[in-house]
Amino acid sequence: MKIKEFQDYLKEKNIDLALFFNNERIKDTSFSYFTQIPPSANVNAVLIIPNSKAPYLLVSILELNIAKKISKVKEIRKLNSLKEIKGKTIGLNYNSITLNRLKSIKKEIKTKFVDVSEKVSELRAIKTEEEIILLKKSCEISSLIMRKAINFCSSSKTEIEVKEFIENEIKKLNLEPSFTPIVASGKNSANPHHISENKKLKGFTIIDLGVKCKNYCSDTTRTIYIGRPSKKEIKDYNKVLKIQEESIRSKEVKASKLYLKAKKVLGKNFIHSLGHGIGIEIHERPDLNEISKEKLTNNMVYTIEPGIYDKYGIRIEDIVLNKKILTNIDKELMIKR
Repeated sequence: MKIKEFQDYLKEKNIDLALFFNNERIKDTSFSYFTQIPPSANVNAVLIIPNSKAPYLLVSILELNIAKKISKVKEIRKLNSLKEIKGKTIGLNYNSITLNRLKSIKKEIKTKFVDVSEKVSELRAIKTEEEIILLKKSCEISSLIMRKAINFCSSSKTEIEVKEFIENEIKKLNLEPSFTPIVASGKNSANPHHISENKKLKGFTIIDLGVKCKNYCSDTTRTIYIGRPSKKEIKDYNKVLKIQEESIRSKEVKASKLYLKAKKVLGKNFIHSLGHGIGIEIHERPDLNEISKEKLTNNMVYTIEPGIYDKYGIRIEDIVLNKKILTNIDKELMIKR
């Protein structure tokens, strides 16, 4: 993924090579981005990307065969010691390395280190065609599971039962969730990161789920109603839905301005960002919040998820690519008994 573009950057900045780690201490998702080795894989390895020569992997002898099977970086060597890595200036992804680990690396490799994290996140923000295919597939699967989860819901079900239903549907497909599913009903829906309880569904019920498809995440949310909503509740739901659809269609490219437009409509009960980028990580660039400096450009993939939280919560979330929705689930308020 974009190794050539990254090497051009290394040359421009006179950086000899960059290192990306995957081990018990450092799980760098940019290692997974460049190699396509899953973050969860038990592979103790270092990815070396020189500024001109082909990249290669230094891998523990215990995982050499695994790496050869799943890595897109095909040159693989046995990892002996970091001391064998040479370069006058070496790039590191400081976003993934603790201060103690950085000190340890500097003890083994005596050279100048520079931070390349900003460039890596910039490259990852614009998706390749291959990434878009995987993200679309992930969204297709999460949409299917969401539709099943909504059909499963009723006043006789509990939050935990719906959460476990979602988890089982993901397992049936031999996939991993992007995150622990959220099922929040009644007053619990007012907590955006609620942990599901053994409580029967009643009133507004938020369902938030996602899956990983070959490392690439999806993230979608729907809010349904169990029982009979009041006129105010229906009005509140339609208010969130309207701003969500307007935000998706908007020609505004500044993420901060898009957020502020939604905040102006939804007011103080809109307490989180309007959305976030998505890819190998569930939260990537761009950030859609008040302080964001991002501009939304072609082939960025991100969520739009306005919400309000007071006595109850309402959130509607879709994944968007070039102003088109990738998650395919009805958004009109579904009322169930």
